[in-house]
Amino acid sequence: MDTAETVYLATVGLYLVFFALFCRYVFWRREAYKKHWSRRRCLSIAEVEELARLKGQPLPYISILIPAKGEADVIECTIRHMAALEYPTDRFELVVITDEKEMRGKDKPYPTTQEVVESTRAALGREGVEGKPAPRIVHVSVPYDFEGRLHGPLLGHEVPSTKGRALNYGLDFVSQQSDICAFYDAESRPEKQVLLWVAWRSLANPEVQIWQGPVFQVRNYYYISAINKVVALYQAISHAWYLPVLMRKLPFVGGTNFFARRQLLERVGGFDHHALTEDLEFGVRSALEFPDAWPEYMPYWSTEQTPATYMGYFRQRLRWGSGHLQVTAKFREAGQYPWDRRRPLVHNLYWKGEGEWLFYQLAVIASLSLGGVFARGLLHVPALPWGVIIALRIFTLVYFAFTFYLYFYFRAFMLPPPGKGLVGLAQRWLGVAELLLLPLAGILMLAPYSAALLLKFLNRQPQVWVKTPRTREVFSRAGGLAK
Repeated sequence: MDTAETVYLATVGLYLVFFALFCRYVFWRREAYKKHWSRRRCLSIAEVEELARLKGQPLPYISILIPAKGEADVIECTIRHMAALEYPTDRFELVVITDEKEMRGKDKPYPTTQEVVESTRAALGREGVEGKPAPRIVHVSVPYDFEGRLHGPLLGHEVPSTKGRALNYGLDFVSQQSDICAFYDAESRPEKQVLLWVAWRSLANPEVQIWQGPVFQVRNYYYISAINKVVALYQAISHAWYLPVLMRKLPFVGGTNFFARRQLLERVGGFDHHALTEDLEFGVRSALEFPDAWPEYMPYWSTEQTPATYMGYFRQRLRWGSGHLQVTAKFREAGQYPWDRRRPLVHNLYWKGEGEWLFYQLAVIASLSLGGVFARGLLHVPALPWGVIIALRIFTLVYFAFTFYLYFYFRAFMLPPPGKGLVGLAQRWLGVAELLLLPLAGILMLAPYSAALLLKFLNRQPQVWVKTPRTREVFSRAGGLAK
């Protein structure tokens, strides 16, 4: 066997390895449905109240914290959605956290987030929600000079805004009777029964401290670029099927659609206001400090947006990738925790972060390089049996078929396309046809993580938290959520 044959067969072998890894979706789906999704139940307020009575406890009071810096385009719909969640309105509250800096020097004609929050709060106070009084809605604005730590001081000079800093400030304003704090992004739309589920699980198993649910970032599917459409679908299915498997090894907290007992938040000192991924850092730190603080997967979804442009996606995932590396490095050196407790977490952080990224990125680079060599005729391609060639072509079709399956699987979570009639129908089918860009999307999907690794190697990694831009959403009294 000459060099060309060896290289070619090695490439085919690599392709088969990747297909075998892809087939893990079948295993993940089976595990997720068996252990989590099949255990969902249609709860009523009366059922949860009865369980609380049997346990001799009051119904848990839940505070929903929503950080909203520069979120005027989406925050009204979010507040209205959250206020309508199925739960006694006297047993939950919304704490909307804006940023004082947005109001400083305001000379723009359009409303700020603060103004939208106040007008929405006033409207709900007058109108109620679905025939009931609205829950308590608290609006707090983070001072420009707030230091950032939980219960931290005001410094008298401007401090950079981060999500962790905003959440720490907001925690000081939750009700004194609050038992559980929920965290959602400014464009989140959780299932209507999610509070009932968390209350039920909290009463049934008092040992659980954190709950993390899946996030399907597909709501604005028809309003984003073709590459981002593929990214959105694979992110959504990973949260539905793979996240329960991942959470066995990592105390993954995703920053949205997650709940934590208020007492735990106080015990660990809130969030790290310097972290690029304050959610993952919180999950790992909580698990190291308290063995009972490992998150439980919650089979209740929330829909969100994917950034509309590829550059928006790149910046978001660059922050996520850099934040993951930051957390890994932090706890590798965190000598206040015994190494025998840190070792498995640091090991899994590495292999689910830079180790996995390097593997996939080197494989993609190798495949592209070899493909270019073969296309230019620089290597002789040995003949393979027809059966093998047909199998390889079928494997390729499987990737595309699965991607189209994901579109129909998550279509119910997507807002309608902007057009009406035939225009809207054409936009729907274009949204399907764009999935044919799967090979390109597979390459570009990894680019932010490659950049994160390169910037860390050059010691140029991002140091500043960057907010994800949103697609505008407005509330229509006639039809609810509209674009």
